[in-house]
Amino acid sequence: MIKTLKKIAPKSFIKLYKKIRLYKYGEIKISTSISDNQIYPDFCAKASLDSKLFNNFKREYAYNRILEHATEQDGHLYIEKIARNNKSLIQEKNIELFKQNDIWGNPRRFNYENIGLISPSTLRYINVYEDLLRLFKDLNDFKICEIGVGYGGQCRIINSISKTEEYTLVDLKKVLMLTQTYLDKYALNTSTRYKTMNELKTESYDLIISNYAFSELPGHIQDVYLNKVILNSKRGYMIFNNINPLSFNSYTKEQLLEIIPNSQLINEEPYSSSKNCIIVWGNN
Repeated sequence: MIKTLKKIAPKSFIKLYKKIRLYKYGEIKISTSISDNQIYPDFCAKASLDSKLFNNFKREYAYNRILEHATEQDGHLYIEKIARNNKSLIQEKNIELFKQNDIWGNPRRFNYENIGLISPSTLRYINVYEDLLRLFKDLNDFKICEIGVGYGGQCRIINSISKTEEYTLVDLKKVLMLTQTYLDKYALNTSTRYKTMNELKTESYDLIISNYAFSELPGHIQDVYLNKVILNSKRGYMIFNNINPLSFNSYTKEQLLEIIPNSQLINEEPYSSSKNCIIVWGNN
């Protein structure tokens, strides 16, 4: 296969192909989460420094294995749910603000009726924002901490309309390089802080957000976040999936419901997987 690739593909692709094979067959070890496979954070760091790569990062395979893989059909499902619960979010004034999420990174966009061209991943962030507004009513003046932030799309969607006091983005150092490069392209309605797990102080927030990321961590790393911020904070919204290997010894959703006071399960809508759910607290 490598010999064939040498004839048709650039060296950069061949190098990536070799790394993916190492990952597939277990020679690259996942250490701190499902997404910490070395390929993904290394790519984020490179894209933050290389303007050509940054301009297309949302289409790169190394990135799409972790993020930006929502489908056109997913987008239709998000629109249907948002329109049912808070139609104003997808009407002209707001949707045009949200579409700015797609200016950088060259995402795959599709033409949706009454909305126009937009990426389904941006629609997914809007869908989460709709959940947050319905659960917590008003995010203005909130101090928010998001665990696992990708390129910062959720932060930008929220602060397109809401005016949060402070937004702390927590991820791997190399991932945060891309996050900050991306968010610095926008004038946000908030003050941003970029922190790794070990840089994060024990602190209380008005809202904790984690779209899948917390549930993909090993149990001993989850304990760090529980003790530093989750159990100290007033509210939380955590999309929980169930894909970790047993060796991670991660908390189950039932265990988290016992650990986090006044927490409850609600359905993820639309489902990204039949096993997924959302854990929320502080919404009463």
